[in-house]
Amino acid sequence: MTTFPAWDDGTTTTTPDHQIHWYDDRTAIIRQALHTNFEGPFIYLLLGSERALLLDTGTGHIDLRGIVDGLLAGRDLELVVAHTHGHGDHVGGDDQFDTVVGKSAEAVAEYFGITAWPEQIVEFDLGDRVLDIIAIPGHHPSHVAYYDRSTRLLLTGDSLYAGRLYVFDWPAFRASVARLHGFVAAGNPVDLVLGTHIEMTREPGVDFGLGSDVHPGEHVLELDPAVLTELADVMAAAGETPHRIVRDHFIVFPLSPAGEPL
Repeated sequence: MTTFPAWDDGTTTTTPDHQIHWYDDRTAIIRQALHTNFEGPFIYLLLGSERALLLDTGTGHIDLRGIVDGLLAGRDLELVVAHTHGHGDHVGGDDQFDTVVGKSAEAVAEYFGITAWPEQIVEFDLGDRVLDIIAIPGHHPSHVAYYDRSTRLLLTGDSLYAGRLYVFDWPAFRASVARLHGFVAAGNPVDLVLGTHIEMTREPGVDFGLGSDVHPGEHVLELDPAVLTELADVMAAAGETPHRIVRDHFIVFPLSPAGEPL
């Protein structure tokens, strides 16, 4: 396990449009700079012996294709471009790539071979590196999590990260969190949970303002797997009525289908 960098917190605009951290020699984490877009999404590039998997393409405000080409230079790998889910801040750079897995639940299920969505968990082999693909709709209908058996990283997209967990479908989100936690509890150990944004401060339960592109005192990216257990517990106890739940490392934030807070 490597030490994570101090991510660019947006307090200066003289920094590059992206920041790259190699978690290990086969796992690159790219953060799109907050000064390019307030979402500041994290993008993951996972390398196997046959394929490389790019998870998300950001908002489209940076030359992601050039970054990825540079990271893959000298490697004879097929590039698969997929997503954690289909919201605009995760698919905005899709047009920079020749072939991209579709954004709908149907397209995701077809590509990965999920025949019973969302209950079925399937394997995806990059070549000497097997991932488990876990459907977790609720934030978005096509949302999936990726579990990397080699690093024991759980990549949770916008369903769990240090920030506001926007829930558009409350029953689906509750079921998805239970499914994800059940997968881990069934004997799939997790070292770290990594999401795709940081919206919390280092002060427990305190988030940055919506749309803020400056994050002084930003929470770390990596979450202990105990935070997933905490989320599973609070969602199980939450009942069927959507309501806001504030915890130290995340805020469950239900929204109407139109995106209005409930």
